[in-house]
Formats: sequence, C-alpha cells, structure tokens
Amino acid sequence: MNNVEYLIVSSTLDYSTDMICLELHKRGLRYLRINRDRFSTYQIGYSYSDSTLKIKVEDRNYNISESSLKAIYFRAPCFIRSHKNYTIEEQLERSQWNAFIRNLIVLENVKWINNPVNTYKAENKMYQLKIAKKVGLCIPETFVGNHHPNMSPKDTYIVKALDTPLFYSDGNESFTYTTVISDKELERAELQQAPVIIQEYILDKLDIRATVVGQNIFPVGIYSNGAPISGDWRTTKKENLDYVPLELPEELNRNLLALMKYLGLEFGGVDLIKSNNKYYFIEVNPTGEWGWLVKNTGIMIDRMIVDEMAARKD
Repeated sequence: MNNVEYLIVSSTLDYSTDMICLELHKRGLRYLRINRDRFSTYQIGYSYSDSTLKIKVEDRNYNISESSLKAIYFRAPCFIRSHKNYTIEEQLERSQWNAFIRNLIVLENVKWINNPVNTYKAENKMYQLKIAKKVGLCIPETFVGNHHPNMSPKDTYIVKALDTPLFYSDGNESFTYTTVISDKELERAELQQAPVIIQEYILDKLDIRATVVGQNIFPVGIYSNGAPISGDWRTTKKENLDYVPLELPEELNRNLLALMKYLGLEFGGVDLIKSNNKYYFIEVNPTGEWGWLVKNTGIMIDRMIVDEMAARKD
C-alpha cells in the first residue's frame, strides 16, 4: 500500500498541474494525482473505521489518511458551469462526483491549496469586492443588478457577468468577455432578464496579474506590443502579449495578503488595474491559471506552490 503525502485533484489536460507534479517528482515526494474526468476509472472508497481514503489506479493501491497526508493541491472548480445537454446517467455521474470532490474536506487536518469551502466563497464576485474594500483595497465604482445602475454619470462603462457563463452550441463551448459600452448603449440595454456587473470604465490603465502563493506575491504588467491594453486583455492574440514583472507598493502588498487571509486562500490569481498611479482591485481567481506566467516570465510559481505545500501546516 502506497501512503500518499501529497494529493493532487485536477483534470487530465491541465498544464499548471503537470508542472506541480513534475516538481513533486523532482523532489522525490510521494504524491497521487487524481483527475476529475477519470474518476469513474478509479476504485475509490472512504472507510470510517480507520478514517482512510483508499484509491486504486490501474493496478496500484494508494492509502490517504491524515496521519501521512501533508497537503492537497485542489485545481477543481466548485461550480458546475457547463450547459451541455447530458443524459440522465451523465448528469447523475457528474453531480455525485462533484459532491465527492466537495466532501474531500473530510481530510481537514492537512494544508489545502485551496480548501474547496474557501474557494466556493471566494469565487463569488460580490463577496470578493466587499472584502477587498473592507481590507483597504480600492475598487472601481460598481453596481450589480438587473436594471440601470444608480451610479455617477459616465461616458463609458464596463459590463461583465456575475459568474463566468459557459455556453454550449453545435458541439462547441464558449464564454463571454468583459465588454466596454457607452452610456447610450447602456440606456438602451434590456437588463431585466439577468443580473450583471456594471463598473466605471477606467481610462489609461495597465492590467496587472498578481499571483499570490502563501506570503509571496508575483505581479506582472500585461502589454501588447509594448503598450498597455484597452478593454479586456484576454481578447488580444497570445502572440502579441507581453508579461513584464514589476513591483507593487508595500501597502498594496499588505492589503492583498490581508484579502487572501480573510478569504482563507493560500493561492490566488489577482487582477488589478493601475491608472494615474492608483491601483484598483478587479477580482481574485482561487483556481486561476499560472502556467503561462512560468513559461513567459520564468517566475517559478510551481516551485513556490510546492514549497508552500511542503511547509508545515500552522
């Protein structure tokens, strides 16, 4: 029986998780990776007689107990967002495996990056913004609802989804980006069907991704061909994007760490905007991608995550 020290919960096609597993392998640490899209091929059972999770992968048996397990790296969403048409059997399978993932919190006396309970709360954008403001971060003027906002008049606004919507049509999945609209377009918009987030549009801004791992913050400015990007930078072709490491003010760093502590997160991808020497918090993604940052900047986020996993739990 293989006693697991580090449990990885992810999916088969996940580059960031691949890097974590490679780093664990290099250090000779005992780990097991289980992929959500392969769960039905495993034999999984939790016994209350010895409080142990046993998993059989192909012909190998793994033993997961709080006496030997040190950390769990959790790269699984807490919300089911796909609107694909599944059969009754597929819906049942997906719902029960997602429930199983949530119930892994039974392994409570280990370090989580991140605990799914905290991830669930932190994925709520309204809650994020409230806590960000509470710990001293600046946020754009924001309204959430299904009618025209009670905000100070602006020429231009940002409109985005309250939660990342996935659409499934003709065999393809797609999602929405942040949209820049004029005040006249907003006046004509029919908002009654569903709530949206409406924010002031901040001009002359620099997008910043600050990846937080434990007490470490790795910020990069995002440019296109050497210049800041107007609108949603994710709509820019990848080959035209540049990521430049930078430093943030100490007060901002302290506030970001306070946000992470309040949310109970050990890891998060924080989106910021800098405009006229003022920094605005946009959102934090508790399961955000970071492999592209390692590839494009050389910042060893994978090593820092494994360092955090290997550090003794407080």
